[in-house]
Amino acid sequence: MNSAPTIFVTGASGHLGRRLLPRLLSLGYQVRGQFRNRKKAEKFLSSAIELVEGDIRNPGWLPEALSGCDYLIHSAAMVSLRPAKSEDMRSINVDGTRNVVEAARQAGIKRLVHISSVAAVGGSIDGVPLDENANFNLAGFGLLYFETKHEAEKLALEASGSGMEVVTVNPSIIIYPPERKVTKDDLKKIPRFLPFYFDFGLNLVHADDVIEGIIAALEKGRNGERYILAGDNIDAPRLFAAAKKYFGIGKPLLKLPLPCLYPIGLAGEIFHRARHFGSLHGKGPRINRGMARLAGLRFFYDISKARRELGYNPRTMETLLEEILKDLN
Repeated sequence: MNSAPTIFVTGASGHLGRRLLPRLLSLGYQVRGQFRNRKKAEKFLSSAIELVEGDIRNPGWLPEALSGCDYLIHSAAMVSLRPAKSEDMRSINVDGTRNVVEAARQAGIKRLVHISSVAAVGGSIDGVPLDENANFNLAGFGLLYFETKHEAEKLALEASGSGMEVVTVNPSIIIYPPERKVTKDDLKKIPRFLPFYFDFGLNLVHADDVIEGIIAALEKGRNGERYILAGDNIDAPRLFAAAKKYFGIGKPLLKLPLPCLYPIGLAGEIFHRARHFGSLHGKGPRINRGMARLAGLRFFYDISKARRELGYNPRTMETLLEEILKDLN
């Protein structure tokens, strides 16, 4: 009889889930994963993983799915920075998390790891990297993703005093290595010239580093705590230097002042509505006022706590790019 702990993972066939589950298997855990698309799940996941079909918005299936499980990693979420489908965003990210947390509590799950986001932490006004104690300041931007991730994380952490341990992790922008080798023909498809730029600050992290951080949080994270799983803080000069070194792309000549971005975002929304007869069709416009307003913030993060308590040690942006481009042909 296999006495290894059983882990249930929501969002099993998502980009992160389908890399996380095989890693859990390799560590000796028994793994059960939730999916909504069987074809995608069977394409990416091993037959050693027990697949459970279900939608976290309709929780009737959760008690049976969680029966016999020791731990739960909640990865399922809707990710979008477009101002559309707000009902779906809230029902998946907030109501779905509430359903998962309540079912986990009733099932006697020992520990729940909630995969949140730096979107629930906030953005830096002055460029100083934010840590886990930052005051959330991304409400009211017209981008519901930030608000729903903040609410979902709060729901999860509030359950940590109910006999179940809860730890949350907050990844930054996750870079997923291609599922095949990158070729020179692939690089030729990248635009060689960008007409303009603006000052920005962002944070990139390798998917595999996030996965190791999630597992460390499962095994070593302190109950009721959150851990930022970020990578390098990157400003415009560093990104342009990397673009030149690895892709031969020159720095744009024209620097736009931040006040110019808001009318560009408004124009993007107007153009989108004109094309779709006045509605926020589909996911909504890629360029919008919410995104323009975010440009005034720096998404820089301090990972000292995760380094200290979890042994988290992400690779640099340059190492990430070199790994993706190795064996280029």
